[in-house]
Amino acid sequence: MGLNIFLFSIYWSNQHEQSLVTNSNQREDILRRLENDEITIKDDVSEEHREGYYLSAEQDNFDSLLNEAGNQTIAQNSNISDRVLTSYPSSQVTFDLKKATNSFNRLMNDKEIIMAGQEYTYLPDVSKKDEELGKIVGAQSYEGIPFIDETSRITLDIGDGDQVTKYTQTRVKEIEPLREKMALYSEKEILNTLYINNNIPSKSTITNIYLGYFKTLEVREKNVYVPVWFVKLKTSDKTTQIEKVNALNNQVITNNLVPKVENP
Repeated sequence: MGLNIFLFSIYWSNQHEQSLVTNSNQREDILRRLENDEITIKDDVSEEHREGYYLSAEQDNFDSLLNEAGNQTIAQNSNISDRVLTSYPSSQVTFDLKKATNSFNRLMNDKEIIMAGQEYTYLPDVSKKDEELGKIVGAQSYEGIPFIDETSRITLDIGDGDQVTKYTQTRVKEIEPLREKMALYSEKEILNTLYINNNIPSKSTITNIYLGYFKTLEVREKNVYVPVWFVKLKTSDKTTQIEKVNALNNQVITNNLVPKVENP
């Protein structure tokens, strides 16, 4: 508990050293303002206030998993660099892109191919796929909210003939809350914040809005994560951009650099 309080205090201090981006409670409905700027939204926008945590977790280096009985085949076909495991299946592994969720779950439950696969959930908002090729992405979750960053991710490369040509895997362990559960800002509220901060160009299309834990601080071997709303949009010139908003304080995340504290 003492370490959790310490980690949270380090995170809190770091947050207040960063420049804040304004948000607003303007009375005109955000959906009407988006419509006025010819900004379209593919799905309904929720006003639900979900709940989430400040979390801490450690990055796994896979040593203990690779040494477990039953994982020798995976170990022989894998290499690890900077806590990222890359594996090339020793036998033919297929993936049906048209039934991605079922195919993903089937592979995650095959202990001869994937280690700790049951911990990962398919992320359609992050995956990329067309008729023949794809990068299928999954991640660990905490109480129903996935981790959406590079520290907890499995990516399946799908080649010709629906073959899994390789996969990369990262994993976090020792996941625990730093504070009690808190109410999160809604999709509608964070869209309002992005709009008034000029992060949604006119005549663009908002294609996806999804929630995930995102690493914001690294202290020695511990990472600190917060719930973040990801808003994917396509601009009028067909450029795709992803905006991020801290779901706990409704602030736009403008800096992708994660502060690292070596000797707090």
